[in-house]
Amino acid sequence: MNRSSGKRLWAFTAFVAAVSIYVTLDWRLVKGADSYAPYDTALQNFGDAFDELSRSYFKELEPEELTDSAIGGMLMDLDPNTQFFDRRSLEQLRIRTQGKFGGLGIRISTKGGPVPVVMSVFRGTPADTAGLIVGDRIVKIEGVPTNEEDLQDVVDKLRGDPGDGVVITIDRPGEDIPFDQHLTRDRIRIPSVGLAQEIQPGIGYISMSGLLGGNFSENTGRELEAALTSLNANSLDGLILDLRGNPGGLLTQAIAVADKFLMPNQVVVSTAGRDETQNQKYFTREAPTAGDVPLIVLVNSGSASASEIVAGAVQDMDRGLVLGTDTFGKGSVQTIRPIGVDKALKLTTAVYYTPSGRSIHKASGRRHRGSRLMLDLTDPVRVPVYEALSVIGEAAEREDAVTDLMQQFGLSGEDAEKLLRTDLNDLVGLGARDEENTPQGNDPKEVFKTSGGRTVHGGGGITPDVVVKRERNPRIAVEFGRAHLYFDFAVDYAIDRSFPSTYSEWTTESGLLDQFKTFITDTTNTNGYRYISVMEYRLKDLRKSFKDREPTESEAAALDALTAASENQLEVEFAEAEKLILNQIREAIAERVWGEQAKQLAALRGDTQYEEAIRLLENQTEYQEKMKLALASEAIGVK
Repeated sequence: MNRSSGKRLWAFTAFVAAVSIYVTLDWRLVKGADSYAPYDTALQNFGDAFDELSRSYFKELEPEELTDSAIGGMLMDLDPNTQFFDRRSLEQLRIRTQGKFGGLGIRISTKGGPVPVVMSVFRGTPADTAGLIVGDRIVKIEGVPTNEEDLQDVVDKLRGDPGDGVVITIDRPGEDIPFDQHLTRDRIRIPSVGLAQEIQPGIGYISMSGLLGGNFSENTGRELEAALTSLNANSLDGLILDLRGNPGGLLTQAIAVADKFLMPNQVVVSTAGRDETQNQKYFTREAPTAGDVPLIVLVNSGSASASEIVAGAVQDMDRGLVLGTDTFGKGSVQTIRPIGVDKALKLTTAVYYTPSGRSIHKASGRRHRGSRLMLDLTDPVRVPVYEALSVIGEAAEREDAVTDLMQQFGLSGEDAEKLLRTDLNDLVGLGARDEENTPQGNDPKEVFKTSGGRTVHGGGGITPDVVVKRERNPRIAVEFGRAHLYFDFAVDYAIDRSFPSTYSEWTTESGLLDQFKTFITDTTNTNGYRYISVMEYRLKDLRKSFKDREPTESEAAALDALTAASENQLEVEFAEAEKLILNQIREAIAERVWGEQAKQLAALRGDTQYEEAIRLLENQTEYQEKMKLALASEAIGVK
């Protein structure tokens, strides 16, 4: 250990010891020496372990990395929403909660390759003004190649203070020579309301899935107010509020959103915590902007936290119907506490309850000491084992489990198959339900009543009044999306083509599916990617079963027949998934040509949950009947 490192280590060790002494003395002054004796011992043990590791470990350790790891260890057995943020992740958290940052207005991805690619261009931003388009490859930033840069490092270089300039070098599909583009950074706002439109005569649609995931951020209430005003909401025959995939955000903004639909002085949510200051009831305060229009709130398993507060308030106060599938079940409140200069701790300080008094918090997966969460897959990936087991357990068939694992965790078909083949003994014990960190009032058997007397239940998220499950995507359609084939085709398709000014004017040309099929069968277009059919996976498993012996003559003949049949399997699977594949192609072209809002409009095509919401709002007699009679446990299918 060199002298400077030794000085730094000594200073840091002294600092840890000083903090321990200060905290111990502070506790003793407040609570008395005996009350916090266990904390004295714990801090002493921590200091001793830190000192021994720092001095005696076989290689030099960075004090900051060591303490960051120690903090992570403290959180290991707590609820998964209690998290430690380093400088970079804290900045991402700030962007999500504030809904703004200094940058160019693009979303980028490496798509598994070496160079970042523009995936989205946000309207009205410097990137939009400068003419950047989806599919542009950013090969240099200020003359420095990006092909060896980490994606987050590229993002950090593109972001900066509003008013500062940056030169990026663009390689654009369809053009022979890369070119430099100078852009001036600006304040980029991430809208919570992604789309607000009278989707058909008398029916309004507001999407709060938004750009970049669309959280409930600081401006959400004001954005929704503006959207409702622009639609003249109370004059509509019906309104759809789409919260699917919205992970939540600020509690204050959940209340602000509910305020637009509920009458004044109605309870939106209550919170309860260890600290008495956390025991609060939150009420609506203003006359609602959309208090009269028939309302349907769309939710799914991606609707969490603030989204669930809004859906729960609408349901419990009998203000509208909740439609879709069970929500995520995050019924807890987090508080941000600074740690040092540029780090923070987000800790769970309270749980929340809907107006009827129910908690919708799900028992979560908890990591235990010694858990092996890194699965040895083709691409190194961390898969929460408890969640993976839940996905597998809920699937009706093996193929459903494969598709669900691919969608839930971004796995390839090969990795999903490998996960399914993992010995159960290797998985059991790696994840367990977290009953210790679960609040009271979330027992699914416990009955609660809405203001109008309807029956609702706690536990397991918000169960919709009208349960409509979306059609399961076939493996081939999911795999094409994961491999970015829809995106790549849309970028290629748009080269040298003219389009109408708006998405609504565009008519899908005949033969689009055939063009896509031709495109993906040329491996030069897909970076060598080739789809492996379900039958090919099964054949691979069968051949492995003969590794210790030769197949019999009849077995060999059967293998040959299966091999011949598998050669046509791509055509079979493609034909079965044509409708969904075509929808995905339309979405990709819509985003490439007209932007994010057009993509959201395209995504509504064939959306069974959205279509059922439209049908109910067009049939007010049935809507009102469901408002009176719907039970949260009732499942209504759509055929």
